[in-house]
Amino acid sequence: MGRVATARRWARHSGIRPVAEVTGSWLATRFAPGWVRRNTAPALHDFVSCGGPLAGSAQVFLTRLGWAAAEIEPLTCEYEDVARRLAERYEATDLAFPARFGVEAETGFFVYAATRLLTPQVVVETGIADGRSSFFFLSALERNGQGTLHSFDIDPRAGGLIGDHDRWRRTIVDRAEPEAAFIAALRELGGVDFFFHDSDHRYLGQMVEYENTWPLMLPDGLFASDDADVSRAFIDFCRARERRPCFLFDNRKITGALRT
Repeated sequence: MGRVATARRWARHSGIRPVAEVTGSWLATRFAPGWVRRNTAPALHDFVSCGGPLAGSAQVFLTRLGWAAAEIEPLTCEYEDVARRLAERYEATDLAFPARFGVEAETGFFVYAATRLLTPQVVVETGIADGRSSFFFLSALERNGQGTLHSFDIDPRAGGLIGDHDRWRRTIVDRAEPEAAFIAALRELGGVDFFFHDSDHRYLGQMVEYENTWPLMLPDGLFASDDADVSRAFIDFCRARERRPCFLFDNRKITGALRT
């Protein structure tokens, strides 16, 4: 329960806009009834009833998503090297965003290991900040020798940890109409193998990404959302499709995921 309370505190201080600012969008019209309840943090029993047992480590999380422990274990040494190189990048780079915006340690390993195991061609992440998760994605794609990461953000400063990378396509969407810009760019990609939400964590912002990305997911892909504990969007989305996701409880945040 401490993590859920932490999520509530994070939501109050993360710059979340009031719903009045987004009620003009098509999504607000569709999901407006009950928005107050939906935009509050779920309780612990919501995660248990929606997805079953909760994982406290990335390794357990990955096994529940269908990979064998023997496949996951060799990746821990790889990840240690990636984490070391990332620490060096932090030391050498002037960054624009608070460190808390980045994924946490277990989620970072999940991002790296899942990309290595899935060997995706098209990865989509929303929300870049300094590029912590982007660094893990790209490191895995490099090791795979294939695939492209498509990252979306509203801030031109995003991605300071990355710089130029031949497997990275960074898109800065229009801050005034981020949903429409994201949807238009997303449709140009065709199919998606791995989707990772980490941007606007309000109910409406999360749901517009889920609703528009899901139809593009390819078979045996991976559909994931960081900060699934900030609103009820991921839980409601999965329940509406009668899907049982897995959840990873990291230090402060909860990540939800399911295979397509």
